[in-house]
Amino acid sequence: MRGGAGEPRRERSDPGDRSARGPRHAAAVRHHYEVPPDPGAQQPRRAAATTAIRLNQFLARAGVAARRKADRLIISGQVLVNGVPAVAGQQVTPGVDRVTIGGRPIEPTSESTYLMMNKAIGVLTSIGDDRGRQTVADRLPSGAARVFPVGRLDLNSRGLVLLTDDGELAGRLMHPRYHVEKEYRVVIQGRPSGDALRRLSEGMVVSGEQFQPAEVSVLETTPSESRVSMVLREGRKREVRRLWQELGHPVLDLQRVRIDGLQLGDLEEGAVRTLSGDEVARLKLAVNLS
Repeated sequence: MRGGAGEPRRERSDPGDRSARGPRHAAAVRHHYEVPPDPGAQQPRRAAATTAIRLNQFLARAGVAARRKADRLIISGQVLVNGVPAVAGQQVTPGVDRVTIGGRPIEPTSESTYLMMNKAIGVLTSIGDDRGRQTVADRLPSGAARVFPVGRLDLNSRGLVLLTDDGELAGRLMHPRYHVEKEYRVVIQGRPSGDALRRLSEGMVVSGEQFQPAEVSVLETTPSESRVSMVLREGRKREVRRLWQELGHPVLDLQRVRIDGLQLGDLEEGAVRTLSGDEVARLKLAVNLS
């Protein structure tokens, strides 16, 4: 209801005077009086429906690296967002923010690639090596997508290596929280005692480091060596070799044959194949990804 005739008339505030109004109103005023863009000028890309995500997640989705390695890239200063060095925990909006590594623009891939390789001894589980050694990337078919290996398999070991550009899946498969099973066929020197098998099944401490329990079964023995199956649920560096060395049974041969439900099967040594849709779905289910 308007005031009476005798009531002093309230002066209308100047729309440009933002100091008397709250910051939310000031933002609204700025938006309302925004100068229309020049239709002839090139406008930055917008993705109205896209929400901000953590930078390490963005890099994982783009197939650059799993999240933990992406964090190391960020901390090292190699990642720029809109030309400025990124910081740990930073968020970006895909389609709006420009992310580069070494001057190369990074874009999230629309579809991921999932490969498995039967790695040979002497091949490095890496995408590159400054010493010129052969890597799993060197064994990929010409024109293959830019993928990276999931987890470790040391130079003198052989068997199943998963390669993908799906950083989210890779990160979860490697994270100890998800207890993803890795199965190995191991040839060791000598015959393990019952006590040695018990120690492995209960979890061991090696050089002050606690290792989780392993499932171990002896497949066959000879007077000089034994062939055993091992199932681990963590992926520490050279874990299998360190455990057996501690027990006095050096490893003579080590082959990974399974990652969760993904089986090496009869894939020839050095060969690569694409995972089926069912195989990918099972891996995702194991780490709570839809």
